[in-house]
Amino acid sequence: MVKLEKYKYLTHFLFISLFVLKFVNVIQARIPIESYIFWVIPLLIFYFYINKLWIKTYQWFCFVLIIYFLSSSLRVFGTASYWLDIAEVIIIISLFIHIMFGPKIINNAN
Repeated sequence: MVKLEKYKYLTHFLFISLFVLKFVNVIQARIPIESYIFWVIPLLIFYFYINKLWIKTYQWFCFVLIIYFLSSSLRVFGTASYWLDIAEVIIIISLFIHIMFGPKIINNAN
């Protein structure tokens, strides 16, 4: 059970750091607030169901994270990368790997 609690804490940390990192882009006027809201709504929906430990949500969220990875990697490997974009790619990759192991950890806890 301790392992599941640690897993949930790391999940919260990765999600919140991704939200804050993207909001810093809004503060720096790199993206408009409307784009941020459009970007964050799917993540919030998945975040809600991931907190309920629904395994199907973990599987679908991996597919959604691939889309987020592709969009952020275009900025990183494009003409001019910025440190926030690089950090976003790193957090998305970390979240993807973390979410992939979610169903296994949930099943082991039950």
